[in-house]
Order: sequence, then C-alpha cells, then structure tokens
Amino acid sequence: MRAKPNATPDDLAFGINACALALSSGHAKAVLWLRDTRNDRVLQLVDIAIDAGIPTEAVDEARLDQLTGEGVHQGILVRLANLEAVDLRRAAAGEGPSLVLLLDSITDPQNVGAILRTAVAVGTAAVVLPRRRGALLTPGVHRASAGLSFLAPVSAPQNLNQAIATLKEAGFWVVAAATGEGSIPATEFDWPRKTALVLGSEGEGVAHLLLRESDFRVALPMDPRVESLNVGVACGALSYLWRRQWPAR
Repeated sequence: MRAKPNATPDDLAFGINACALALSSGHAKAVLWLRDTRNDRVLQLVDIAIDAGIPTEAVDEARLDQLTGEGVHQGILVRLANLEAVDLRRAAAGEGPSLVLLLDSITDPQNVGAILRTAVAVGTAAVVLPRRRGALLTPGVHRASAGLSFLAPVSAPQNLNQAIATLKEAGFWVVAAATGEGSIPATEFDWPRKTALVLGSEGEGVAHLLLRESDFRVALPMDPRVESLNVGVACGALSYLWRRQWPAR
C-alpha cells in the first residue's frame, strides 16, 4: 500500500542514535544523509556505512523532510532490512529467571519505545508485540527507543492469548498490571522466577480476556491524588521490582 503524503514508511529509521544502532546491529541496508551537514556524528556514520559496503546517498533537506514526514531526522536516515522476530518458544525455554513483557493495545510510539529501552536495560527474554491490537516497529518507535528497538528481543505472535499459552507451557506465571479487586501491591508481591508481565494501555488497561488468563494482578502503590502512571514508567518500575528479586548473574 502506498504511503500517504508526508507519512513515514515503516522501513526507515532516522535520527543519529537510531541510525547508529541500526548500522551497528546490521539492520541498515542504505543511508541517506544531508549533503550540507557539518555534524561530525553524521559524517562518522556515513564513513561507517561506506566501510561496511552499505550504499549511501547525499540528499537535500527537503528530501529528508519528505521521507521522514517532517520528523526530527538530524540530517540522516537509514533504510532497513527486514527485522526478524524472536521465536517466543525458544526465548521462553531458558533455565534461569526470565521476564517476558506482553503489550496489550499499547500503540503510542513513545510508550513502546520506552518499554523497549527498559527491556534491553533489564535483560528481558522477550517483548511480545502482537500483530493485532498492538504497535509495530515504526520509525517513531525506533527514535523513541534511541535505536534500542534494534537490540530488544521482540516477538510478534498472532495474538496475546497464543503467546500466553506458549509461556504457560514453558513454566511462566502470568502477572497482569492492573488495579481493582484481587490486585496485590507490586512492592509486596513475591515475583515468580519466570514472569510474563502483561501491560495494557493507560486508558483501557489490560483486556478482560487477558485478565482471566492471568495468575496474578499487581499494581504500584501510589498517592491517591495520582490516578495512573504512564505505561512506560510503570513498566520500568515493575520490571525492576522483578529484577530486584531475581538479580542478573
């Protein structure tokens, strides 16, 4: 399907940090850069691409603006090779402590990018982005994650129910981030060694069907004047509570 005018194709990443990680992780297949740039970091990335045999093209700012939908490109963008999804069954098969994040209807690129940054920082086994009711790895996500989307172990099953079934077979306990009846304060929760943490959108929360599939519900204790936290912030807090109980070795 042809992109709408001023829309950004999904096979692009732009901005210095995102492009740097796309290059270093082997996901870049071409580089376009601002012909008149004086930015040393951009020029260094162009040299890296040339040394790696990756095609480069110097273009004017109007061309970069057009391709990025007027995004903040910092004078460089990359065209991406296909990003291969992680096999969830294989990712869940490890023997040690393991955390998997499942994203239910979280579509905002800033939130998804923040969650992917947390996933890399904490060392999660997988981040499940379902093909329906979820986010795609778009240029906005690559930029929001500062390129860590290229390092995060992203899995893309048909749906979250399928993913949960796979994880339960591998010995995971499903923990939904949700308030309400039966919810346990996350700071008092005895986090399972193998945890599948389900996160919902700030507005809708975790879907009822997924709540029924969950073994536990946890919520972050908060001042009652705070209605809710951004899901990216909540993900970071919950992930590190799990990691505190199950330190990396």
